[in-house]
Amino acid sequence: MDHSYQAWQDVLAEEFFGRQHAGHPTLFYVDDDVERDLRHGYGLEEPLPSCVSRFLRLGTADPYSALDEYRWRQWKQDKQGVPAFLPLLACSVIAASRMVNDLNHRATTYHARFSELLTGDDKQLGSQNYEPISRMWQVLASWQHSQRGARGLCTLPAPADLPSNRSMIGFAQSQALLSGADRSFLPRLFRSLREHGTTWPLPGDALLAQIEIRGMEQYLSKNFRNALGENDFRPLLAKLMGNYAASWDGSDELVPAGVTRAELVVRLDAGRLSWVARLRSAEQPERIDLAGGVVLERLGDTAYYEVTGLPAPDANTLSKGIRRNGDGLVLSRPAASVLVLARDDVLGVWAGTDGFRPGEAHVVLAAPAARRDVQRLLDRAATSGRSADTGKLAAWVPQGWSLHKPVVFDDTVTLRAALKEVQGAVGLLEPPLQFKLRLEGGLRLAPSLDRSLYLRGGEPQVVLPDTAEGTGVLLVDGKERPELRKAVAAGRPAPLAVLRLEPGRHTVSYAGATIEFATADQALVEPKVDTVCGFTVVDGAASTTPSVLDEGALPAGVTGADCSGVTSRDAETTMELCRRDADEVLFAAADGRLWTLRAPDQPDWWAERLPDTPAPLRFEAGFHGIGGWLLERRNGRWRGRPVNPGTPKPTNTGNPQAWAQAVLNAQQASGEPSWAAYVQAAKELNR
Repeated sequence: MDHSYQAWQDVLAEEFFGRQHAGHPTLFYVDDDVERDLRHGYGLEEPLPSCVSRFLRLGTADPYSALDEYRWRQWKQDKQGVPAFLPLLACSVIAASRMVNDLNHRATTYHARFSELLTGDDKQLGSQNYEPISRMWQVLASWQHSQRGARGLCTLPAPADLPSNRSMIGFAQSQALLSGADRSFLPRLFRSLREHGTTWPLPGDALLAQIEIRGMEQYLSKNFRNALGENDFRPLLAKLMGNYAASWDGSDELVPAGVTRAELVVRLDAGRLSWVARLRSAEQPERIDLAGGVVLERLGDTAYYEVTGLPAPDANTLSKGIRRNGDGLVLSRPAASVLVLARDDVLGVWAGTDGFRPGEAHVVLAAPAARRDVQRLLDRAATSGRSADTGKLAAWVPQGWSLHKPVVFDDTVTLRAALKEVQGAVGLLEPPLQFKLRLEGGLRLAPSLDRSLYLRGGEPQVVLPDTAEGTGVLLVDGKERPELRKAVAAGRPAPLAVLRLEPGRHTVSYAGATIEFATADQALVEPKVDTVCGFTVVDGAASTTPSVLDEGALPAGVTGADCSGVTSRDAETTMELCRRDADEVLFAAADGRLWTLRAPDQPDWWAERLPDTPAPLRFEAGFHGIGGWLLERRNGRWRGRPVNPGTPKPTNTGNPQAWAQAVLNAQQASGEPSWAAYVQAAKELNR
């Protein structure tokens, strides 16, 4: 993989999943015009389709395997980063944006356009090759959900929401339904509808009906109009529109460029309603001042802020919404006629939530205009809390609003069906989508040693993915467990604690996916070690460079700091100074090994013994009998300097692919002939 592919990955990640989208729905919309604008705007030399096509393995069962392998290598380096197959997925959206009738293809033809885009031949890539891409879409959706809105709110549908005849290509098509111009038009549309409507947000079906009644589809793109008239895709378009309406805070833009959104959340504590703010951002300042004397002060080491200077939540502020501007930040809450509260693990009190959580208790408040919709939903799906509280309402209940508590939904399947049927003001309160098998909750014994180790009796719950077929069987340690059958049938998280598992390692399997975890009675466990790095010993002398020790070398090898009885061979040590403020420091050795150098922490005694000495700008790195190039990345630019570089001869001793990728990424680091030899060796490895 060369630097041009990674450059496209970085551009797409920043443009569509950057932190400026925190708290806002994100649509991965790319067409030919967007691709051209991104290429010119970021100074990219190679067009996106040709960049991706160079790494296809045509003629094989999985033509995209090289791109998936690259994603896994990148994931091992940065497990929180955006999955590194965005360029391929962007091409799949471009193909979806081209689905119109022309001289060669019908509007419903997708794979021919995708194949033509990447190979120039409309028959080389067919539907039989496409399944890996649909899995990549689900991985992307799962990653975005795991970021809890910090990289934008996911708009990808669950597999169950896709038409059966679009089960694979529907993910890409869902991102091509609304163009950038469409999304710019939505605030005007929403404002027009809200001024004449009785409840907000309107569900997606009602929004589409209003668009048709008013003839406003003429202002929207051809892809939107096509989806509007297609029975298979109309429900997906309705859900997408509903999500945008639910997040619209009344501003003229859905996502102002470069502006972070802090979400206002209603809190119920000590018998009163109040505001807290949630900031889904990498930067968490202690205090934020906004217009009108509104101040946000951070609550401990959390993403929540205490809010002062705003009127308390009441019927007016809840129904009409609130917005306050600051320097590069907007504090807002969309207008809503239904308020749902659930227990918040971080705040420790009742707080507003985006959707119902099956199996948990809720407090539901409804404005007069939404009361009928709420009652219909509860009658169809709620296990408890169906009847409104008709006694003397507490002082904190907004005037004129109804109260239901505790509202519990034990059956997720029934809840989802009821939400689709009722729609109305509650139509957007669906449980969060699940794209993969995962564990939730439980009592971890020693997270620093093993995050999959739980106290016996405190095992987690297993959350099943939303699948179109629903025919998978949940297996624990290879066996179906009757104790979990009822929870699985209801679509709720299945509690593993009821199985009373013995201490040890266990597996959970469903629909081809497997998760491992362990249980123990106490935390005295050794960390799981996959590989051991140390120094081999031959005839009583240790090698000068470390390596991964195999089973044969492990008993005699030197690991850790135990060097007793071992003499090292004489080798010249070269000391180099590395900058502490560098974003990344790498050492590419001549033999193909690659190290990441990290600045050592300042010792505790530093301030006590040297109170007047500032922290140094640099740290030392010693190179004992090894040569290569020291690479530092600062402000997006690589700089390099030789350390006894020698002639590059990459071998299988380390990870040649990682070495080659690092060298190619930093190929502009130096103009010296020695570095040019390293770059050439990396290019040969990467062929």
